[in-house]
Amino acid sequence: MVILICAFSAEAQVTLTKGTNFSLDVTRDGRMTFDLLGQIWIIPANGGKARAITDGSQAARRPRWSPDATAIVFQSRANNQEQLWLHQTADGTTRNISDGQFYDQQPTWHPDGERIVYSSDRRDSGFDLWEIDLPTGLTWRISDTQGDETEPAWSADGQDLAYIHRSNGQWSLMLRRRGQPDASLQTSATRLSNPSWRPDGSLITVMRHAEDGLAVDMVILSDPPLIRPLLSDEDFFIAPVAWRDRHQLLYPANGQIRTRLFNSWTSSNIPFRASVRTQTPRSTKVRQRSLPISNAAESMLVVRSARLFDGVGGGYREGMDIVIADGRIRAIESRRDRPGAIVIDMGDLTALPGFIDADAKLPAEVDPALGPVLLSFGVTTIVADTDQANSLDKLWSGKEMPGPRVLGSDWQLELDSAASLRLGAESQPTSPQGIRYEDARLGDGGEPAAILSGLADARTRGLPELLQSRQAGFLRGQPTALRRFVEAPLLAAQSSSMVLGSRANGLPPGIALHAELRALVAAGLDQEHALRTAGINAAAALGLGLQAGRIAIGSSADIVLVDGDPLHDVADALKIVGVIRNGRFFSTVGLLERSAQSKSVE
Repeated sequence: MVILICAFSAEAQVTLTKGTNFSLDVTRDGRMTFDLLGQIWIIPANGGKARAITDGSQAARRPRWSPDATAIVFQSRANNQEQLWLHQTADGTTRNISDGQFYDQQPTWHPDGERIVYSSDRRDSGFDLWEIDLPTGLTWRISDTQGDETEPAWSADGQDLAYIHRSNGQWSLMLRRRGQPDASLQTSATRLSNPSWRPDGSLITVMRHAEDGLAVDMVILSDPPLIRPLLSDEDFFIAPVAWRDRHQLLYPANGQIRTRLFNSWTSSNIPFRASVRTQTPRSTKVRQRSLPISNAAESMLVVRSARLFDGVGGGYREGMDIVIADGRIRAIESRRDRPGAIVIDMGDLTALPGFIDADAKLPAEVDPALGPVLLSFGVTTIVADTDQANSLDKLWSGKEMPGPRVLGSDWQLELDSAASLRLGAESQPTSPQGIRYEDARLGDGGEPAAILSGLADARTRGLPELLQSRQAGFLRGQPTALRRFVEAPLLAAQSSSMVLGSRANGLPPGIALHAELRALVAAGLDQEHALRTAGINAAAALGLGLQAGRIAIGSSADIVLVDGDPLHDVADALKIVGVIRNGRFFSTVGLLERSAQSKSVE
């Protein structure tokens, strides 16, 4: 998950006629439902004014009408899990139908109107298909094969089930006919997604993710099946085709609701108007603040390493001394003798700016011994909603029990539910073709909006090694990660507005930050821009400007020293030998020993 970050002042009402990356469904009488700005809306049959049925407090998406059009099921995030919700159109009530422990997604109805099929990770074996019986609340698994089974779709008569299977780098459109073994209708080395039945059961539409863009194929259920193109050359959103009847189909593309007859070659728009209460952007996006420096070392410290990455760009600088006094960087100069200064020569190591986690989750009761462990991960500043922020910040600023700077709830980034779009794996700030429609432009204020990350999950590349690192062994319990995405989102290699926030991935702080770095690179960000998310980008979003996130004159003396080349491989950012915090040097070994000794005394 990624979250768009904006800053606002006065409220205003905006009417949207286009949206980015929405999904839609249609009833037989033509009424439509779609997700826009994290809310679920209903639109009249011929288009027009949309009516919101959720309040946007939790990001909702992928709505689906019940067969009798009296209810809508959708997925929404709650308690850091994607869960299923049911809205009754008659009385306007909405209730959670998930049990709250698992990542449930992609709901759709069985034609009997009493069952909902969905995909879930609840057996720790990848995503499987499950059903829930609404009258009783009972759930059962209906698939259990190697890999992931996702995006289920029942035929109109309830006899046959289509779904997507992914295993060993292959995607398949699968068909389960009553009383017969599952069969593959289409297999691809690139992603297939979003199957949808034509109401007469004659074919299934499926989205094909090719290198040159998205297209929609139709798989005609003949013997053998025939695959023919249906829709192409538009800015398609990653969502299923919706069928009003066997003749008329609807789909989201180009920021609009598009419709066409099955036997036609041209599509038209169904207009909508969605009025949202947003807020007028301020002239400056972020309130500038002063970074507190307390209990800093008074003596001059000179840090010498083979190379340094200043956090801004342009690769490494070599042969430099970093001069530190009173907790700040006073100079970055060529090496020379410095009488009276404490010189720490780190040999062939690499110096990086200390890592900033702009949206972290600390335990309800924080053990002070966690501070040195977090520093051993290179986390020198952490933003978290905790009542202990001030006391921890004071304690961890010293040399006896060092830890990161702790910024409390008043430092949390400002998020507006209407304009922020709590974006999921299927819903990025831009469309698949890189276009930002009206909803995604709401919070800009004339500048690119920052995006808060939250992409790591159980399949993040390099996560097993991270979980077995020496620092991870000092965390309470056994850190684990959940499956959160069927397919993680893709990012541009040099996305400039991403800010690292680890709370969404559910891992303990410290290890969660490094999981995010790896997930960002796996999603397409280059190594340098991934490091910036925990450096200058985070500092800018917090209003700290030049005071943090970089190795520069005047910045806080927060420095991580690693044995590797993180601009080539971001995993090297965990090969931490030492950390500078508040003008003091701490070795990783020493930090972990401090934490262990503190716990043994307790």
